[in-house]
Amino acid sequence: RRFAKADIEDLVNNQFKSAFLKERCAECGKPATKRYSKTMSFVVAQMLDAYWCNECGRVLCDACRYQHRCERLDQQKERNKHLTKEQLAAQLAEAESLKNAAEEERKASARAAAAAAERERLIRKDKRAVLAKKAKSVEDFLQQFTRDTDATQARGPRVRDELLEMYTRAKRIALTLYNEYEHPTTTDLAEEDWQAVKDIYERARELTGMFVMTEEGRPLDMRN
Repeated sequence: RRFAKADIEDLVNNQFKSAFLKERCAECGKPATKRYSKTMSFVVAQMLDAYWCNECGRVLCDACRYQHRCERLDQQKERNKHLTKEQLAAQLAEAESLKNAAEEERKASARAAAAAAERERLIRKDKRAVLAKKAKSVEDFLQQFTRDTDATQARGPRVRDELLEMYTRAKRIALTLYNEYEHPTTTDLAEEDWQAVKDIYERARELTGMFVMTEEGRPLDMRN
């Protein structure tokens, strides 16, 4: 297949997983884009030259990208045979100018993509910090019931045991969320762990009739 620039950009931006990552090299037939599966699509969109020939519109793998025989380039070479030295020099100068302009545009796009990626990273970091802080609040909330033995005993052994079990889970998850804040292991948020914290807190409120008060004097908001 051949793609115009607008078409390959649309493929990357709007059909990244469903189509782009499944493209095969037009030269050798091997997977051409699978290597970008762990890269964000908006970053890949700024790397067109790495996998797309702007002369013929083909998608190519790393091995073939700069080695494939592009018939449009061959046609251009044939036309160049009939040019005078002056015409050829002018054409080369224009091509060099266009190349430099394209390179500057590519660098600007790469800088913009890097800046966008950094903004996304900082947003995720802030969200991880919020989740870790709230999880720690839930852990501390449950810890007080494990220490207040008289009040906990008065609630009965079933409630006591359930609160203790929830505290153990909350402590483990709070540590996990904090570690994800300090040293992320994935670009995604730990949604499953966070949902578990919310479930634990909701159940603890049902059992105790109490809730966490924040430093601002408001009930803890578990929405994220």
